[in-house]
Amino acid sequence: MINNSINFKARYVSSDNIKRFDWLKRTYNPAKVNIIELDSANISDIKAIHKLVKNWKGAEYIHSIAGIICSMHARYIDKNEHSVYAVTTQKKNFAKLNSKKILGLAEVKTTRDDSVNLDYLQVNPDYIYSVKNRKYNGVGKCILDFIKNTYMKTITLRSDYTATDFYEKNGFEIADPKKMSYIWNPKKEI
Repeated sequence: MINNSINFKARYVSSDNIKRFDWLKRTYNPAKVNIIELDSANISDIKAIHKLVKNWKGAEYIHSIAGIICSMHARYIDKNEHSVYAVTTQKKNFAKLNSKKILGLAEVKTTRDDSVNLDYLQVNPDYIYSVKNRKYNGVGKCILDFIKNTYMKTITLRSDYTATDFYEKNGFEIADPKKMSYIWNPKKEI
């Protein structure tokens, strides 16, 4: 029996809004973005991630996300337990992912204890909070909100010192200060 539901391309998941800077008005205005799930079987998705490795200078986690995608492609890790999501300004034709339009990425691992682990969240270094006059605002929050709303399970993560305020502002609580581990519980948000 042939399975016609196999999808060999980045998969559109949802749309959301972030903010884009209007240089003439000097204000941020809503901008529609798409959230897609990358497919480790799609060479176009793999190439797009490798272009980000080259182009996102100073991006701390892009190498790790690329490693996860390649490990999924090689079947070293179970792609049913890992998902890589991207926020992109690309509007269509997700089978040919344009790396220049990717604003941020996240890698999520489902666990056996009915929770998920946000292993990596990486925003294009040109759009992180500390950059003045950045073109886009709210990319990291967009990814985080998507993960919270999609999984509706306890989310755990390990942060670095530069991101602790970001996670706390977005509802995460410190679980272990020595390990910089955080937790988000959906029941507390209800």
